[in-house]
Amino acid sequence: MATALATQLAQIAAGSTNPLDLKAQKRAHSKSLLFDQNVAASQDFDTIYQICLEGYQELCQMDKRFIGFSRSIFSEQSKTEERTQMTATQNKELDEVLENFLSLIGARLLLRPALKAVEWLVRRFRIHEHNILCLTLTFLPYHTMPLFTTLLSIFPETIPPSLKFLHPYIESFACPPRHTIVHTAIHNQSFFSALNGYVLKASIAGHHYPALISYWATIMTEAVAGLVDQSMSGRRETQRKNEEDLLLRVLPLLNEGLSVRQVPDLRIGCYMILTVIASKLDLNEKVLLAMMEAVVSDWTPNTTHAGLICLAVLSQRRQNVHLPTKILKAVMSIHDVGNDLSILSEQYGIDKFVIGLVLGTLERLDEEVDLYRLTFVRRAIEERLMSNIHIVLAIKAIVAAAKNSEAALEGDQDLQGQLTDLILRLMDSEVVGTLVQDTIRETKTDVESLEAKLQMVLRPIDKQQDQPILDVETKDISEEPQLQTFDAITHHIPTRTAYEMSLLSHSQSYVYGSLSKAFLLASSSPSDLGKFSDLSVLRKPLALSEPLFFSFFIRYWCGPHSAASRASAIIIVRDYLGEQNVTADLQILFPYLIYALADPFTKVRHAASELSLKLASTYLERGNDKKEVTRPILGSDNIYGSGSETKGVSWLSTADASRFVQEILMPNLEEIRQDENHITRLLVDSLNGPQQSKSLQSPAKGLRNSTKGALLSSLGSHVVNTPLYRVKLRLLSMLNGISKAGVVSKSKALLPLLLAQEKENEKSLTDHCETEDIDKLSFVGEIVNIVAPRDRDGIRVLQRIIALDDSTPPVSLRKAAVQQVRNLWSSIKADLQVSFATTLLSLALTESTPKLDQDIQGDALDILRGVPLSANTSHHLLETIPALPDTSGDGPAHSKRRRTSNGHVESHEDRPPEGVQHALRHITIVLELVEASKTATDSVLTKELFQVLMDLQHSKVQLGIESGYLQSLVLGSLHKIVEQSKATTGIQLDRSAVRADLIVECFRTSSNPQVQQAALMLMSSLATVVPELIIHSVMPVFTFMGTGLLRQSDDYSAHIVDQTIESVIPPLVEALRKQKGGPLAGASELLLSFVAAFEHIPSHRRSGLFSSLIDKLGPEEFLFALLILLLDRYADSSEIRQFIQEFTSQYSPLIQLKTMEKYLEVVLDSLKPKPTVSSYFLTFSDGGTRSNTALSLLSLPPNIFRAQRLISRSARLLSNKSEDAVQLRQIYSHLVEDTLLLAEQVQPYKKLPSACDHMLDALLGLLSLGESINSLDILLKRGNPNVQRQVLRSLEHRMSDESAGNHAAQEACINFLAELSLVLEGSSDLLLLHSATSCIDHIIERYGKKDVEAVGAVIRVVASNKCLGADNSRLRIMALLCLSTSVEVLGEAVIPIIPHALPKAMDHLEAILGGEDVNERLHNAVYSFLGSLLLYIPWMMTGKYLDRALKTSHESANAGLPAGCNVARKEVLKLIAKQVDPQECFSALLRTWDSAMVEGPDAVSEHLEILQLAIERHPKSVIAKQSQLLLSLLLKVFDLRRIQCSPRTAESYKNEEMDEVEKIIDEVAIEMIYKLNDATFRPLFIRILEWATTPTGKKENQGKVYRQISWYTFLHTFFDTLQSIVTSYASFVIEDAVEVLNTISARNPDSVTLRSRVIATLTSSFEYDQDEFWQAPSHFAAISPPLLAQLSQGTLYKESPDLVACITALAVAADSPDHHKSLNAAILVHMRSDDAAVRLAAVQCEMSLTGKLGEEWLSLLPEMLPFISELQEDDDERVERLVGMWIIQIEGILGESLDSMLL
Repeated sequence: MATALATQLAQIAAGSTNPLDLKAQKRAHSKSLLFDQNVAASQDFDTIYQICLEGYQELCQMDKRFIGFSRSIFSEQSKTEERTQMTATQNKELDEVLENFLSLIGARLLLRPALKAVEWLVRRFRIHEHNILCLTLTFLPYHTMPLFTTLLSIFPETIPPSLKFLHPYIESFACPPRHTIVHTAIHNQSFFSALNGYVLKASIAGHHYPALISYWATIMTEAVAGLVDQSMSGRRETQRKNEEDLLLRVLPLLNEGLSVRQVPDLRIGCYMILTVIASKLDLNEKVLLAMMEAVVSDWTPNTTHAGLICLAVLSQRRQNVHLPTKILKAVMSIHDVGNDLSILSEQYGIDKFVIGLVLGTLERLDEEVDLYRLTFVRRAIEERLMSNIHIVLAIKAIVAAAKNSEAALEGDQDLQGQLTDLILRLMDSEVVGTLVQDTIRETKTDVESLEAKLQMVLRPIDKQQDQPILDVETKDISEEPQLQTFDAITHHIPTRTAYEMSLLSHSQSYVYGSLSKAFLLASSSPSDLGKFSDLSVLRKPLALSEPLFFSFFIRYWCGPHSAASRASAIIIVRDYLGEQNVTADLQILFPYLIYALADPFTKVRHAASELSLKLASTYLERGNDKKEVTRPILGSDNIYGSGSETKGVSWLSTADASRFVQEILMPNLEEIRQDENHITRLLVDSLNGPQQSKSLQSPAKGLRNSTKGALLSSLGSHVVNTPLYRVKLRLLSMLNGISKAGVVSKSKALLPLLLAQEKENEKSLTDHCETEDIDKLSFVGEIVNIVAPRDRDGIRVLQRIIALDDSTPPVSLRKAAVQQVRNLWSSIKADLQVSFATTLLSLALTESTPKLDQDIQGDALDILRGVPLSANTSHHLLETIPALPDTSGDGPAHSKRRRTSNGHVESHEDRPPEGVQHALRHITIVLELVEASKTATDSVLTKELFQVLMDLQHSKVQLGIESGYLQSLVLGSLHKIVEQSKATTGIQLDRSAVRADLIVECFRTSSNPQVQQAALMLMSSLATVVPELIIHSVMPVFTFMGTGLLRQSDDYSAHIVDQTIESVIPPLVEALRKQKGGPLAGASELLLSFVAAFEHIPSHRRSGLFSSLIDKLGPEEFLFALLILLLDRYADSSEIRQFIQEFTSQYSPLIQLKTMEKYLEVVLDSLKPKPTVSSYFLTFSDGGTRSNTALSLLSLPPNIFRAQRLISRSARLLSNKSEDAVQLRQIYSHLVEDTLLLAEQVQPYKKLPSACDHMLDALLGLLSLGESINSLDILLKRGNPNVQRQVLRSLEHRMSDESAGNHAAQEACINFLAELSLVLEGSSDLLLLHSATSCIDHIIERYGKKDVEAVGAVIRVVASNKCLGADNSRLRIMALLCLSTSVEVLGEAVIPIIPHALPKAMDHLEAILGGEDVNERLHNAVYSFLGSLLLYIPWMMTGKYLDRALKTSHESANAGLPAGCNVARKEVLKLIAKQVDPQECFSALLRTWDSAMVEGPDAVSEHLEILQLAIERHPKSVIAKQSQLLLSLLLKVFDLRRIQCSPRTAESYKNEEMDEVEKIIDEVAIEMIYKLNDATFRPLFIRILEWATTPTGKKENQGKVYRQISWYTFLHTFFDTLQSIVTSYASFVIEDAVEVLNTISARNPDSVTLRSRVIATLTSSFEYDQDEFWQAPSHFAAISPPLLAQLSQGTLYKESPDLVACITALAVAADSPDHHKSLNAAILVHMRSDDAAVRLAAVQCEMSLTGKLGEEWLSLLPEMLPFISELQEDDDERVERLVGMWIIQIEGILGESLDSMLL
């Protein structure tokens, strides 16, 4: 209690200020930025105000914002303002004004007026103490200048934590370097926040200036970079958390900074910080976009350049290049943003930013057409502000915008024109023109479509595209530049062909090139078109009998030419039909007319529809002639040449041809004109028939099946035989949508094309596609689409193409076939799937050859892996698995071995034979396919999979082949099958195929974790489906789990173990229960497997794993077994014990207590001669081992019982009146009984009883205090002291933790006091008495005030001889502590026991102080009792009690006790000073002074400290009233030196000790003087003076000297402390001082000491004379002669160097020319002394006076010159040297040389 009180008092004293501490006030006042400390200390506030006001007024002239402060901190009233007298609210308002002024003046701190203004704030308002943080931040931008060092010099000793980095620089007065400030900003969060807050506040207020913002930006940029680097340490999760914390700290500050619009530099600084964050951290899109939006928000023209840099950096960190609308609009609103970006591109990477702007601009063209934005797009591309990849992306976006422009603006041609102009400019650009053209070509942009959309002619992307293929005859002509007109070209065209009857022939044409070029030139002129059609080479008159005329135009309009020229070709044919009476069947036009009707250009479709009308009219005309049923078909014998191609064409009958035109084309021409895709839908719907078509109705109903089949056959034959690959591609895309037309299937009609392409080589196919400008991949894709799922022939063709059986098809065709097989696989018939899969597997396994490369193998595998395999296919593949080569030549055949092997084979160490690798590859592929297949869950595969598993195990053991991967595949597939059988009803697992022993063998022999995991998963699944098959094989699994799988740290392994436990344990437990010995024996083996692996199980998995295990076993039956096994195996592991406690706590209180009950039964059983149950879990050989094991086991229950969670859950359970609560109480009672029984049985063992006591203690603490106390009555009556002690100790601990508001506990504890009183009276066991007393102490401390009467009764027993008077020191100590608590609780009610208890306590204290060994605890206990009495009933400590306490304390102080004893004693002595009545206290101190003096300096010091504290404690009125008593005490105290030194003996104090004691005496006297006024103190002063100057006897002059020494020691402190206030008291001292100086004896050391004290006293009086006291002639004349006479004592002077200082102080105090003259004359006399030491002292005195008084003293120089001249030639070298120094000093003051004045 005393120690805590003393600590509180010390804290209060440290935080308070003493208004009488003048030195402290003077030091505080002397803190200045402008003046020296001594000068500042002498200034008053009026002077300071005038100086500082001048600076403030100059500031007002510079900046009018300062004027407002003239009404507050610079007003006249501010001179009288004192912060210590202001309220908290007023101080807060003042702080706001001061901080506002500081932020405003920061820009002008280098100006003198600003420093003057700040000086006023320092001197008047002490901002360096109360506003130190704001002041420091204001000066911090100037931290490298001397100004900052000056600021550091005025800082107080204690500074805020945010500025702690300045400590070293405050001590060394050095400027902090920049890197220190950056380091602080990184690691000191409070400084980081303060600096940001200061700058933001200044900026918002408009007080910012460039130096501040620049300084802040650089510091914060480096600091944020450091914070980012710091956040990147640790694991990824830790880094992410650190990064989030950093963003939460920095981003709000930046957001606030960016919101300040009027400070551009601040925004730029924020941009810098954002750039650092973005460049160092991996931020997500959301954060980066938020940063970018913050950058553009409220930016100004002054900040856009820096903002663009920041945006560019942020964009480079993004994954998505697209910009939000807000950012795009803000950037594009900048004037000439392209120029800014061009400049930035030279230094920064801005490509992602620029592409974002370009794409955003193009995407929003539909919202606003802005030529400026399109100009920016062109400039960004032409100046290559982006990388090539992004330029390509921009070009694609421009083209897309051009294509969509019509839809976007509904015919507005302005945008189209601008986009066209942009594309043309880019294509003409020398910088990017080639790249633009390449991009458009690579993206396969349809230039013709683009031309049609923009209604302009663009230059061709490929100059060769529109050039016809020239024949041999015209090649040279085309190279002549002059042949460029139509007439010139036609002039060189031959008039007839040599043998060509059709230009659609597969043979090379020699005239088509010239004709096509001529037609291209003629297409722009109608007259030239007429001339062209009449060319003789075309044989127009014979057009209806031979196909040459029509074939040219067909080939042209199906070629890669412009839309206009193609339309012209169609129109010529149309016009020709209109002019002629057509007699031939022109169905040769059908496929090519359909091609034209599907053209993407409307112009071409219009021309084709008109041709359709003309063609239909020919059938109408001829159809009316019923006599002519059929017509000759034009070109039927030579359309594709005279070879097999023409013969392969299937022609329509005239009737079917007419139906096609009349019923399909004619009704839908209008729709065909509008939609290029309509003809495709029309054909598909017409030929598929009504069952497949739903979109069109009338055509399908009009065609017969025979017509449909004929039409499909005819079109298909044209597709197969036409040489035009464009036509093939377009018609294939139409016909592939048809499954069957009538009786003709699509495959039958088109399969010849696939067969033909199979024989074509890759180069030929590529050349055709490039020539006709079609996509090769699209073409081969349409070709393989010919094959339908049910087309067996087509499937076989695909199989042959992929397998390369008979030919080498094009690679692209094979790739397309691979993809087609994937698409069709699920629809292919089962037998074809098996055949195909077998072929593909063979391909995958075949070694690479020139014909069969690795790509083919890869394709085969890709197909197998990418298609769903049926169960039948998987089964067939498993059957293809070969037998691994057997090294035993006489072993059984593979098939026989599969039937007879049991999985256990003999080991063979020979090397594997050849062919093993191939077999393993075969097995691997098949197993991977089966495992990945969805049909792998079919139970028909079970037998084959187990057979493969057995083979693999055989190969591992016999051949040494590691096949862990293959085993895991087999086990995984089997697991899927078992799981499917569980999930699907009706599926039966083939039990005969299940081989549990084989699974266990795989698990046992494999070191592969994947195999072990798969085996466990399979075993778990089997345990739920067929438990009877695996239950007898499961135990080895758990054994080997402990050595392998349990040690894995991955989540999958944990999942597998959990699944195993969940599935296997329940049936295993059921099986164990049926065993004769019960489940414990088998369960122990199971648990031991897990326990053995405990230390290898990852820590984060242990709890979940064992929880799952115990939950499945049953915690009530097996939890105790797990705990015992863990402790038995890891007895010394603290980690295990911690785990057990946490693990057990998750179960209910009932389960935990039942577990502990069974646990104790095992412990009891283990100590029996023949243990039973414990033998299942424990291993020991002798009694020693058993006891050690039992000891280890008994260390666990106390930790379980003390678990807070168990205690709280038990309390909640007991609060309910349920069966569980009744059961809990029963189990608890059994546990207590078992514990007591165990405690009795373990008595023969050494350490077990103590362990049982600990367990009992913990068990008793489990219940609430009230229930525990009620149950203690029975336990206390058992008569076993050990148990009784444990019970009481437990109760004591419980009471310490119990809430004071628990009324039930209060009542129980108070009632229990009577029982404890009986224990004290009836027991003789000292330990029990001690425990009972300690328990009483705790009860009284917590609940004593509730029943004072009950407490009083038990305290009387404690204070009796039974406890307090006992011989045992421990019991005494406990009794004293109990009495101390009783005094605190009961107060005056304890008075009746004081007369009996206090003397006994003092007797104990005196006894231990008088003995040889000091009992420290008993010593402190006595003082604790005394402290309680002094604190609560101090009026009882008076008279003899107080005297005895003081005298005993003196003995204790002199006994050399440990520090703890000294602290306890001093605290009690302080209480005496504070609590006891002052008169009684002072009287006791007077009475016991002699005792203190006898005991030594330590006792005297403590005695005086009591006196000093008592004087401080009481008010002036009380001290004045007791002044005479205090005088008597002081006289005794002052006489200490005389008593100790008269005579001096071995017992006397040493000089050092005497000086220390007198220092304390002087402090006490000064403290008393503070409490007295002059009227009271002056008589006391005179009385002490008389006492000191009066001899103690006639022959006791030496005693007088000792008293005078003490007296003058006090006077020196007196004058030095009170200074000018008490200068007048020197008048009482002059006479005695003169007498001492005149009568001093240099031979007496004490006299020398006295002389020194007198001179020191006089010096203090001289120095603080402000009333001209010593200037008075009477005073000066009295003191100066004896003082100056001391100079003649040369020998004495050597020991008193303070004489010169004293004379100098006298000269300063006696500031008068006359006095100076008399002093000088007396000193000069000594310069002619015969003693060199005297002369030396005189010269030193003159030098001191010269230095102190300067020119004022040198007015006496004429008198000094003769003496100086003499001393220049003095015999003593020291004197001569010192005189020379004096001369130099004089010359320095006068400014002239003395050489002319000296003789």
